[in-house]
Amino acid sequence: MKQQFKRIALGLFLSTVVSSCSENEPNSTNSTVVAEEKGLATQLGEKLENPYSVANMKKALANLRKSKSAAKMAADDFEITTTHLYLKFTPKNEQELDVLESDSTIVFYDHPLDYEIAVSGDYYRDPNIPEDQPTPLYCAVKVDAPVVQNNGKIKGNAKVMETVEKTTLEELFIPDEDFDTDENGTTNKTVNPAMRKINGKMLSVSFIDALVEEALRITNNLNNSNAQNKTLKTASSKWRPAGRIRVWDDYLQDYIGVEGAEVRARRWFTTHRGWVGADGYYSCDGRFERDANYSIDWDRYEFAIQDHWLNGATFNGPKKEGNWDLNLKDDKQAYYATIFSGAYFYYYKDRMELTSPPTNSFFKRKLRIKARLENSKSSYVKARRIWFGADISLQAWGDRSDLVFGTTIHELAHAAHREVAGGAYNNLVWKAYSSPCAPSAESCDHPGPTGASARRVMETWATTVEIVLTNLRYKKYLGYSNFEYGLWRVPSFNNNQNVFITEENFYTSAGYDLIDSFNQRDVYGSFHPQDRVSGYTIKQVENSLKNTNSWSEWKENVKRENPNNPTNQYIDELFNNW
Repeated sequence: MKQQFKRIALGLFLSTVVSSCSENEPNSTNSTVVAEEKGLATQLGEKLENPYSVANMKKALANLRKSKSAAKMAADDFEITTTHLYLKFTPKNEQELDVLESDSTIVFYDHPLDYEIAVSGDYYRDPNIPEDQPTPLYCAVKVDAPVVQNNGKIKGNAKVMETVEKTTLEELFIPDEDFDTDENGTTNKTVNPAMRKINGKMLSVSFIDALVEEALRITNNLNNSNAQNKTLKTASSKWRPAGRIRVWDDYLQDYIGVEGAEVRARRWFTTHRGWVGADGYYSCDGRFERDANYSIDWDRYEFAIQDHWLNGATFNGPKKEGNWDLNLKDDKQAYYATIFSGAYFYYYKDRMELTSPPTNSFFKRKLRIKARLENSKSSYVKARRIWFGADISLQAWGDRSDLVFGTTIHELAHAAHREVAGGAYNNLVWKAYSSPCAPSAESCDHPGPTGASARRVMETWATTVEIVLTNLRYKKYLGYSNFEYGLWRVPSFNNNQNVFITEENFYTSAGYDLIDSFNQRDVYGSFHPQDRVSGYTIKQVENSLKNTNSWSEWKENVKRENPNNPTNQYIDELFNNW
């Protein structure tokens, strides 16, 4: 009796947090990761002497004042004072990491910013940090950065400063930042472009350049070639990081822009950012005098792609001056880019009024997608958060681009289903996966009628969203009107075996059949479902999920959602196909 009680209690708990497309997907994080999936670790070289430290900038200023020509450029009463703080944040757990990631005003890096990079890898992890703790994050923030108020609640830097353990590594003086806008989003305009206001004093840009160059020289950070070229440069020689980021699409047989990706260009403690457009082009929000390190973090405010436990997926590009163009194909980074494209589309593009997957906030966390280099069943399992895992395990390695994109949409649709249905969704999870897969229960591979009914609702809805949004992307946004994404259709390579009867009828076309305008059986033959229903919108189908706990309930809820639809008389026939 006690064992039965424990099983019921465990099942009730799991039913509130678990959803999966794979009955074999573990609910805890496996710390054993194959070397290829874990990726190449970034390795640090020697620690560099910091030219932007207040102490070194004071030395540089003193040296310039000894020079008669330089002395004329500087105000006599000008002093070096702290403009920025170089900070190290040490989150103790995933909850504190979530706090950091909820702040979009700070640009974080997983490695220190004052070290040489000996090996540029996919991620960096501090070797002194325990395996069950996130690696520290590094950043530079202005000492007078504004605190943004939102309905009386503090947002921005203040909440991070007060919540997560931090160490001030250095007080900085950075006079040469050149952003297009200030902290408030106001366009930076100056009456005299040859002058800049620093710490309340107007200084010539030529003096600032000389000061930075001297600081670089005395700390052995002034590249000889840069020093030689510097004499030929003027203020107009500053350059803006820009370029084009694209990924290969197997269906289109062409490269397409990785829309929404954030490109970072960092020189020491200053980062300029640009966001990739639909055509692949980006342009960053500021300019540099010298070369900078390019990189891409495969995340946005609402979601993040992971390549290993708690490590964000990253592409570390070159250190260079000038444009950076990138074409990704047939490798891990192309896989990340395609998954990113699916998540970006669901969160930020036209999702036809569908409910968003879980969103990021100070009290929540961004949704994480682990891009596993495996080809098996992907899954959405919220319970993995308890063990610091990713919400979604994406296992579409080696699939065509449109399938990787569609699989990403499918798993996000499960996450959004929870947002739509709440308790009804939890009931579906309990019936579909928790109860059948518990010890001494029905077979997880072959659940009984109740489990099959619930599982069919969950997977049919996710398949519906997968088909609709993938078609929308390729037809409307990429301009391929003849594209047809169809897990619900009979693929030619499947020898006319009905896709809709595999997986014990879980992944069905019923949701899409409510929306489309043709009968599958008339078009594709008798091996396909009888589908004489049409005229529903995908939003109406989503609304019908709110109180749905079974396949038969969903059928009746659909009828109530659009009671005047003349094809409602065929809904029973449609649902009875499965």
